Amino acid sequence: MLFCFSILWLLWSTRPVAETGPAAPPARPLRQQQELGWLLFYEPALSANGKRSCASCHRPQKAYTDHRATARAFRLAASLERNTPTLLNATEQRRFFHDGRAGSLSEVIESVVTNPREFNTTYAAVARQLNQSREYRRRFRQAFAAPIGEATINQALIAFLSSQQARNSPFDQYQRGQAALPEPALRGLRVFTAADCGRCHPAPAFRDDQLHPVQAGLLLKTPGLRNVAVTPPYGARGQHPTLAAAFTDAFHRQATAHPLSDADVQDLTTFLATLTDTTSLRLRAPQTLPALPTLPDRTIGGVY
Repeated sequence: MLFCFSILWLLWSTRPVAETGPAAPPARPLRQQQELGWLLFYEPALSANGKRSCASCHRPQKAYTDHRATARAFRLAASLERNTPTLLNATEQRRFFHDGRAGSLSEVIESVVTNPREFNTTYAAVARQLNQSREYRRRFRQAFAAPIGEATINQALIAFLSSQQARNSPFDQYQRGQAALPEPALRGLRVFTAADCGRCHPAPAFRDDQLHPVQAGLLLKTPGLRNVAVTPPYGARGQHPTLAAAFTDAFHRQATAHPLSDADVQDLTTFLATLTDTTSLRLRAPQTLPALPTLPDRTIGGVY
């Protein structure tokens, strides 16, 4: 069984990852692109009211989720229809959004920026805002040798997200022979294998990037299980407050190879906790953002 995990790991590690979308700007040092993307991730000027940013829903201290059933909408009193997915290891995916409708992170970012219920703006408006800043103009020139626009904004954010890869969990260390897992976690690994969970959640990402019929007429993408223990609630609508509730819903009861006992659920939960790795990443917010005359007092990361 561990041999199979190792083969899957090897296949994954040699697989090229492609990103599609607007034409990529000229290559520049990745570090400069990531630093710029880090600022933009916390930049409320990407939203129409200057009060929302990527970090509004994808909070690093919550493993890039918000721990809400569904995300807040542009109108403060409203909510979106779907649960906020983590952005850890997001650049490795082939499908995005719960329904898999996007094939690249560029599509995701474009949808968020222009969606009236999310950032409610346009790239032209965002570029006008950012171009007020001498520092942003300088950073875009250094990172891309190209003007501020859809392609460069998207690429900077993708570069930042590419740095948010978590691959040093207790399970990873166990796979590399660097550490042991406690017996309850090993029992949970055996449950994971016996129940055929790996059919939809194969290592090393613990997702298959496929769509599955969770109910009549509704296809949803398999969520990854890395860091799942620290990203409640669960389900596309955040309908499951705990992992135990998710394991025992109608879809999983039908999908698993055999019914799970209470002890199985407890051991499986313990095993999935060994997939947690959020401590090796840079999770701090910027101390300051580049000055913008029209948004002089904006909140880093947004107000809501």
